Amino acid sequence: MSVAAARRAGGMAGAPLRALAELLVERDGPYARAFENLILALIAVSILSVGMETVGGLPGWMVRALRVEEIVVVAVFSLEYLLRFVAADRKLAFVFSFYGLVDLVAIAPFYLSGLDLRYLRLLRLLRVLRVLKLQRRILEATVAERTRELAERHAALVRAQAQLNAELDVARALQIAILPATFPARPGCDGAARMIPATTMGGDFYDFIELPGGRIGLVMADVSGKGVPAAFFMAVSRTNLRETASHHAAPGACLARTNELLCAQNPIDLFVTVFYCIFDPASGALQYANGGHNPPLLRRADGSVEALSGAGGLVLGAMPDSAYPEHTAQLRPGDRLVLYTDGVVEAFNPIDEPYGLERLIAEVRACDGPAAALVERICQSVTSFAGAAAQSDDITLTVLAWYAQ
Repeated sequence: MSVAAARRAGGMAGAPLRALAELLVERDGPYARAFENLILALIAVSILSVGMETVGGLPGWMVRALRVEEIVVVAVFSLEYLLRFVAADRKLAFVFSFYGLVDLVAIAPFYLSGLDLRYLRLLRLLRVLRVLKLQRRILEATVAERTRELAERHAALVRAQAQLNAELDVARALQIAILPATFPARPGCDGAARMIPATTMGGDFYDFIELPGGRIGLVMADVSGKGVPAAFFMAVSRTNLRETASHHAAPGACLARTNELLCAQNPIDLFVTVFYCIFDPASGALQYANGGHNPPLLRRADGSVEALSGAGGLVLGAMPDSAYPEHTAQLRPGDRLVLYTDGVVEAFNPIDEPYGLERLIAEVRACDGPAAALVERICQSVTSFAGAAAQSDDITLTVLAWYAQ
C-alpha cells in the first residue's frame, strides 16, 4: 500500500472519531452538555470511591465493584481525552497546556499500577481539578450565550431606534411644513421667518395669519419643555390661536380665549409664551398683546432700536381667566419689527457665555436690508457665537419690514 493510500485510509478511519469529537466536545449542544454532566458525575463517584478504599475490611464484592467503577471512569475519561486531542488544532500545545495536563492526571493513575498505592490515591484525588476545567467551560458557554443574547437585543434596539428616528424625521418635516413658508403678499411690506429646533422636534412656533381688511396677524410663541411633548402642545396651541384669531379682532381678546382653550385641554401641564400682534400694512399701525414672551425689538429707520413696552399677561395654558392688556405702536417707513424666542439670546458658546440681548440689538441695528437678510444675519451671528457648543434651545425669528406706499 502506498503512503498516500495509507493516509487516505487513516483519514477515513478517523472521520467517525472526528465527528464524535465535534458532537461531544466542540459544539455547544444537548449532547455536549449531557457529556459534561456525565463527566461531573463520574468525578464525584471517583472521589467517593477513593475515600471508600481507605476503609479497611471491605467485603470482596465491594472491592470488585470499586475496581469496575474505576475501569468505567478511566474508560470514559480516556475517551474524552482522545476526543479533545483529536479536536485540538495544535495537538502538542493541548497536551502540555494546563487543562490538557489536568485531563492526563485524571487517567494516569490507572495506568501507573507500579506506584505505591498511597501516591496512586493522591493522583486520583487530583481528578477534582476536572471540576475547575468544566466550570470554566460552562462559564465560557454561559458568557457566549449571554453575549449572543445581548448582541441580538442590541440589534433589535438599533432597528427600533432607526425606525423611531425615521418617524421623528417625518414628524419634524410635518411640523415645519405646517408653519407658513412665506409672508403674505402685501404692498409696501415684506416679512421672513426661521425656526431651528434644538432637538428633532421643537416647541417654538411662529405664524402669519391673514385677517379681514388686509391686516396680518404675527405670532411668536415658545412652549415650555422640549421634544415630542412640546411639539404636540405647540401644534395644539397654534391651531387654537389661529382659529381664535379669525373670531376676535383684538389681540388681547384672542389671547384670553386661546388661554381658556389651552387650560381646558392641557393634561401634561405645559404652557406657552405668546406675543401676538395685528399689523395694518396700509397705515403701519400695530396692535399687540403679550402672554409672558420676550418683548419684540423695533428698529427705526434711523438705526435706533427699542423694545415694544407695555404690561403683559401670564403665559397661556397655566391659569384660566387671565387678562392680556393691549397696546399700540406706529411703524414708520423703513422700520423693522423683530420677534424672537429666548433661544436666540440664551444661545451659549463653549465657555458657557450667553449670546445676550446686546448682541442681538447690535445685529438688528447694523442691518437695514430686507427682512430675509436680517433673519439670515442674526442666525449666522448666533451660530458663529455658539461655535462647537450644543444648541440648548429652539431658535425662532420673525422680521417684518415696512416701507409704506
